[in-house]
Amino acid sequence: MVIDALSTDACWRHLAQVPTGRLCFVEDGEPMVLPFNHALDGHSIVLRTAAGTALHRLASGATVAYEADATVPVTCEGWSVVVRGHLAEITDDGERADVARLGLHPWASGRRDHYLRLRPWAVTGRAIRATAVDEESEVVR
Repeated sequence: MVIDALSTDACWRHLAQVPTGRLCFVEDGEPMVLPFNHALDGHSIVLRTAAGTALHRLASGATVAYEADATVPVTCEGWSVVVRGHLAEITDDGERADVARLGLHPWASGRRDHYLRLRPWAVTGRAIRATAVDEESEVVR
């Protein structure tokens, strides 16, 4: 296997290719990982949630990580991107109208009226690919 670091620009391109990822945060001292669909707004990630959820309760300034990936098991290829930063609820009416135009429609049922923005301080990623002959997995490309 060959593992290559992705540039920040490549990370954003990969994130734009997939509709979902996993949001990682701490609630009551315990790690939580929840699937979310997302939209990109420049170099930030927009999510939607319902009032009263754990995510809504800790949205103001919470430190979180968001991970998205894609794999092709047949060829032993894939990539993973992790975005770390602060999450904040979007409360400004103009900004809410702007992100509403992104077309982010939650997959979960029920009202999801609260828009959240993840403003990253770090974006990292890696691509994984099989070599011509990978002795560990015996995969031939």
